[in-house]
Amino acid sequence: MTYLPTPPSESTPSISAKEATVYLHTPFHPKAEEYAKTKFGKILRPEDASSVEEIMGQVDGILLRVSNITRDMLRAAPKLRIISRNGVGVDNIHMPTARERGVVVTNCPGGNAQAVAELALTLALTVLRRVVEIDNRIRSGEKVPSITALAPGLFGKTVGLIGMGDIAYEFAKLLLSFNCKIIVYSPTSPSTRWTTADPKHPHKYPVEIPHTRAATLPELLAAADVVSIHCPLNDSTRGLIGKDELEMMKQTAVILNTARGGIIDERQLEDALEQGVIAGAGIDVWEVEPAFGETMGKLGKLRNTVVLPHLGGSTDTVTLEGCMTAIDIMADYFDGKPIRNRVI
Repeated sequence: MTYLPTPPSESTPSISAKEATVYLHTPFHPKAEEYAKTKFGKILRPEDASSVEEIMGQVDGILLRVSNITRDMLRAAPKLRIISRNGVGVDNIHMPTARERGVVVTNCPGGNAQAVAELALTLALTVLRRVVEIDNRIRSGEKVPSITALAPGLFGKTVGLIGMGDIAYEFAKLLLSFNCKIIVYSPTSPSTRWTTADPKHPHKYPVEIPHTRAATLPELLAAADVVSIHCPLNDSTRGLIGKDELEMMKQTAVILNTARGGIIDERQLEDALEQGVIAGAGIDVWEVEPAFGETMGKLGKLRNTVVLPHLGGSTDTVTLEGCMTAIDIMADYFDGKPIRNRVI
């Protein structure tokens, strides 16, 4: 791939939104795609050129939901000024190269928190009530007497949350309805988080969440019936849950990941589930995405595991709103308005 010159470092674009060529790297909500056509001069998709290099040579902005923006893609984009991401995490963008080349990166924090929390609850209930397992067994013709399908359920269980962001907060609110005891491990969050003493209360966190803070990750893992991951993927959290951590959990416990693939070592999780080290798992995010077939390894075949292809924020309303916000952020940037939700 031919590397092209670094774009100028000035923060103000030299073109308006109506003049900008924007790349939809992966599909947006159909209504949002129609909206984007009214905001920008030209919309490009992968099928509009014979190579990624050809597309990257033309684009002023990238609208991004999923998939990766690599170092090579960024270096092949001499005109690129902004990447507007529908979502919170930016680990799918090669940030060092974006920073090196003066590319603005924005996101949409909080917009999908309720949807992801809803899915985390869905996974918890599905795993803890053995829904997928029993569904598959009766569909295959097996008779399943109720006495042989007993399950632990969620009500009254101790739930350990790793992280205290917006999604963890929304999930914790849902757990209150199940009379769950909530333990949190989040060394980067202030001790007042989710309490009336929190400076963000009542605007960002209007409901106070009764909870206990774990001083260490092992403390949380040993106490929880359900471990749910809600932290970003970075150098300190990659491989956070491996063989040793899984062995710290109760044999009856389950683990959920609606955050990012790579936080759990998937091969070690396979072994733990096969060997009965823990009882079950609900996984929506993967080391390799999109997840399908063999990319999931044994996790896609184990009876005590529920798997989904990164659907956390994928409700119709949330997806549309997030896509529209990402479009508006980019259009405002090109039109010289203040940059919203800037990451770099």
